[in-house]
Amino acid sequence: MKQIPLFFLGLLSTTLIFTACDDSSDDPGPSGPIEAQTATNIPADANAVSGDPSQAPPPNFTLFSLETGEIVNDTDSASNLWDIGLAGTTIIINGGTSGPGEAQAQVINGIFDEVTEAPETGYQADSETGLAIPAGSGNGWYNYTGEGNPPQAIIPIPGRIIVLKTAQGNYAKMEILSYYEGNPDTSSSEFVSFQTRPAGRHYTFNYVVQPNGSRNF
Repeated sequence: MKQIPLFFLGLLSTTLIFTACDDSSDDPGPSGPIEAQTATNIPADANAVSGDPSQAPPPNFTLFSLETGEIVNDTDSASNLWDIGLAGTTIIINGGTSGPGEAQAQVINGIFDEVTEAPETGYQADSETGLAIPAGSGNGWYNYTGEGNPPQAIIPIPGRIIVLKTAQGNYAKMEILSYYEGNPDTSSSEFVSFQTRPAGRHYTFNYVVQPNGSRNF
């Protein structure tokens, strides 16, 4: 019997190993948790319209893309390049009456890191009868303190998580951390005083987007 040279045996072994590795590349396997991103000091249009902002065109809002982590120019308001719009304490989403995208949302109770799967149902788009992310103190993501302590402040409600479908249909979650520039300590004496309180209408929030279309975070 004619022996096969060692060179060809080595080449065959390398080819088999490469083929095995190449076949496995088609299966990405289980993926770990997606790293959360933080958006800092996103302005909520100081010139926001009075009355019901949900009835105003998106250019009155600061438009933000959760997919890219960037503010979107007003000239792209009629596109699916943005996911949320911020004007004062009001948050619109790019869907329904607020935009041409596929965005829908709901507010749930939970711990941000422990929300590892988006709900299957319960989402709404913005409509003429109301916003998917409810406006008003205690209704959605914040409380207004009135004459409490600190006075006349917008404070995010702990455990309120916004889960949404982006304008492109991907699932995302977000937790608003602060409504004030620099994410200040709202229990500090500097914040209590109106003379030293940082400017409002500057959002800081954590968010996660699942780009593969699944509901898993």
